[in-house]
Amino acid sequence: MPLRNTAKPPHRPRILLIPPPELPVPAVQGGAVETLITHLIRENERAGKLDLLCASIPDPAAKAQADDFVHTKMLYIPRPKGTRRYWPMVFIERCLGIAAPYDPWYQKVQLSLALELPPPDLIVAEGGTLTQCSAISRMFGRKRCLAHLHGQTSCSRQMDEIYGGVLALSRFIRDDYLKTSALDRKNAYILPNCIDTGLFTPGSPDAALRASLGFAPEDFVLLFCGRLEPDKGIHKLLEAVAGLHDEHVKLLIVGSPFFGRTQSSPFLRRLEQQARSLGNRVKFTGFVNNRDLPDYYRLADLVCVPTLVEEAAGLVAVEAMGCGRPVLATRSGGMPEYLEGSQAVLIDRDRDVTGQLVWAIEMLRDHPELRREMGRAGAQTAQKFSTGRFYENFLRIVYDFGDFGESVCKNPPSV
Repeated sequence: MPLRNTAKPPHRPRILLIPPPELPVPAVQGGAVETLITHLIRENERAGKLDLLCASIPDPAAKAQADDFVHTKMLYIPRPKGTRRYWPMVFIERCLGIAAPYDPWYQKVQLSLALELPPPDLIVAEGGTLTQCSAISRMFGRKRCLAHLHGQTSCSRQMDEIYGGVLALSRFIRDDYLKTSALDRKNAYILPNCIDTGLFTPGSPDAALRASLGFAPEDFVLLFCGRLEPDKGIHKLLEAVAGLHDEHVKLLIVGSPFFGRTQSSPFLRRLEQQARSLGNRVKFTGFVNNRDLPDYYRLADLVCVPTLVEEAAGLVAVEAMGCGRPVLATRSGGMPEYLEGSQAVLIDRDRDVTGQLVWAIEMLRDHPELRREMGRAGAQTAQKFSTGRFYENFLRIVYDFGDFGESVCKNPPSV
């Protein structure tokens, strides 16, 4: 009688992901952080190298998608009603310098974790107000906690006490954080963002969609895609269009003030008023679901990313490149890292942004062959930011930072 193999299967690291309690996961309402987490979950569903836990606010559409997950357990935790801040906790944090969670939602996450067996090996705080995970850090230890920096983040003593490592979307974000942190540089990892390169691919423009938006075949269509807020520089792009005395240069604005959650704001109303003098040269679409965005990118002649602050990564630019579109952007934050090799045109934020936009748009309008070269180079560059590569990098960091026992460290899963 053959002997039965009683060896235990390799332990898969158990990772908890904690996004801000603003939008649900999976990303049925959009959101850059939520979309990134969804990519990670779906890649892990295919590869099965990790056991994932993910906290999220509840949403029926999100839950319906999550029902099919095998390697991910969703912790759908409702937001408490009423005030979201415990003012005594705020007083303690500010006056005594003790990081304390004063959003009750994070306290509910902590209570849920107390019932989870086995407990997570690592906790990854996915942006938001990162000090709110202080109690969770005390519960599991800072050596098991990573902060995922999705934007420019200043460190503090509390942050260094909570997190034993950070994940940064770019070298710029990592180096900027380390200026104010005592963290060992070897525990400050660069994890480039990603896009679905199977979705954002080059293709023929949808002539019917372009016509339905009011654009003629001879129009030169500029595309802005993103949240409609002053930092994104959309008002500067509107000024540039007004300064271009060519009625065939038109602007398509795709996005809303806050993804699928908020469709109006005082700033949006100011933009609409600013656009009135341009008549049919400007078109607002409102929020567009991620799966439909490629059709909008492909109909554009030029995608503009006029960010006026330090951009962490420039995901819109990568999506545009994936669709084979030329990109015009400001030189900000991690944007040059993501656009390297794409032949994108970069302008300076600290000079006359409107004037530079006018010059660059006119130049690119008049050089179609240059735009085609930029589109080809950008599509190739975008392949570096696939969800598969993101997953491989995340897995590598998990095994480098985590401590999962000798047998696991000797035999990490292949990717």
